[in-house]
Amino acid sequence: MEYYSQAWLPFLYLYGLGGLFFAAGIIITIKSGSLNLKNIYHWRWFWILIFGLFWYMSLHASLTLAALDLISSAFMLMGCVIMISISVAYWVINSKKN
Repeated sequence: MEYYSQAWLPFLYLYGLGGLFFAAGIIITIKSGSLNLKNIYHWRWFWILIFGLFWYMSLHASLTLAALDLISSAFMLMGCVIMISISVAYWVINSKKN
C-alpha cells in the first residue's frame, strides 16, 4: 500500500485532474469553432493532442515503474509506446494531404 500512496496516487491525481482540464479545453475549443473537426488538418491536430497526452502519461508510468524496481514492466510499456509512436508517425507522414 505504501507504493500506491507515494507513487500511484499522485500519478492518478495528476492525470485524472489534468485529464479533466484537458478534456474541458478540447470541448471549449470545439464549441468555440477554433477546432473544426470537419477540416482534415484540425482532425489530425486533435488526434496528435490526444496521442501526446497518452504518450506522456505512458512515459511517466514507465519511469514510475522503473523507480519502483519493476524494470521488466517498464521496458514492456516503453516498447509498446515506441512501436505505437512509430506507427502513428508513419501514418501521419504518409496520409493523404487534403
